[in-house]
Amino acid sequence: MRIFLLLLILVTMASSPVYAHNLWLERDGNGPIRVYFGHYDTGMLEQTGERLDIIKAETLFPADILVSQERRADHIELAVSKSGDVALEEAMKPRKTRIGQEIVRMVFMARCGRSETVALLSLDLVPQAPESNSFTLLLEGKPLPMTEITVYDPARQGRSYRTDAAGRVAIESTASGRYLLLASSILDRSGEVDAIAYDKIRYGFSLTYTVENK
Repeated sequence: MRIFLLLLILVTMASSPVYAHNLWLERDGNGPIRVYFGHYDTGMLEQTGERLDIIKAETLFPADILVSQERRADHIELAVSKSGDVALEEAMKPRKTRIGQEIVRMVFMARCGRSETVALLSLDLVPQAPESNSFTLLLEGKPLPMTEITVYDPARQGRSYRTDAAGRVAIESTASGRYLLLASSILDRSGEVDAIAYDKIRYGFSLTYTVENK
């Protein structure tokens, strides 16, 4: 029984967004975009010259808005030519899962802002109205029902939500500051990249936005 419980804990840790790396964007007003890679809940940030270097931060949406890129100690700073919502896609090299033998290609997707009611990414939380706390989770343009959403408030306290049958979710915002929302989806879609075959694709999504005057 003890061995079974240990295996169950390991499986849960491997699949939980709390234990996996997050990729997220932060922005103050219409200033530069800051790209972070690490564990949001604990504040652990990967560093330039180390694991942050695997993040290229080159594929932005809308396209052709990147003006310049500069690597800081614990993040990548992007100057962009657009105000409003911006998104980044970062496709990683395929790798074997920690539990099992499947080869999975991880694709990080990060969005900053909730002012525009259009999808910018293949997996996206789209606000139902500008600056709304109600969203629709879309996977390749279609609502994704009954999917867990993890929300971190400005104190980095986590809370779990779940989309309804129409892919909608309403987030409670009780404090001023930055919020981070996480979602993920696994696609049973095989392929090959850089001569490495993979069995599935995992989308890992983050959305950040700020709430004022609570």
